Amino acid sequence: MGYLHESIAMASRSQRCAQQWGEHYQHCQNTIIQAIDKCSDFHTAIIFGAGSLRDVPLEVLSQRFNQVLLVDLVFLKSARHKVKSFSNISLIETDVTENIETLFKGESTLTTSQRWLDDSNVSLVVSLNLITQLPLLPAKWLMRRYQVKEQLIDQISKQMIQQHLDYLQAFSGVKCLIADRWDTEFDVYGKITDEFDPWWGIDQPKTVKEWDWELVPIGEGKMNLGQKNRVGVSFL
Repeated sequence: MGYLHESIAMASRSQRCAQQWGEHYQHCQNTIIQAIDKCSDFHTAIIFGAGSLRDVPLEVLSQRFNQVLLVDLVFLKSARHKVKSFSNISLIETDVTENIETLFKGESTLTTSQRWLDDSNVSLVVSLNLITQLPLLPAKWLMRRYQVKEQLIDQISKQMIQQHLDYLQAFSGVKCLIADRWDTEFDVYGKITDEFDPWWGIDQPKTVKEWDWELVPIGEGKMNLGQKNRVGVSFL
């Protein structure tokens, strides 16, 4: 469905755009540390969308929690290498939505994820630059492979975002959501050429902190266009 290709492409872009992405990574790490400071106990921390781990404060998490679970669909070798020295950090390759296999088959009835919800030892849950990405590759797959109509794609995308939000809110520990809130496309002169809501119209939780992330600098994107995302932090 393109997940491995996307992971490799993002890893390559992060190296090419180290200057533009570095500040975003630091904001993410600082936010996770802020979330850690809100915890009343330190049993298990779960980071959904851990990916490359560049935006994850590994040392702080390892020092503060008994167990750290870093969750994503794909972890590349570089990420695996980073966690080798931390005995209490585990990489878990899994589908947090529990619906990708269903969508792969062209089916549209989605179920609600329940994994880890019954674990009272989960002290911190972070969704890291993930929630708005959940529908993207499934939507492309359904349109390309099964010619699913736009109306159903819209419905599925909204449902995937809402289900992830509901899933996060169901945890009893500290819940931190880091996600883009508004995306802007611009040309070489800085003029805005397009704007879009990455939440597909779903109501967004109130943010306590925001920053801009130049996701696609000029020269990286097609037609010499760039993209800047407004990233926001919510505690649920």
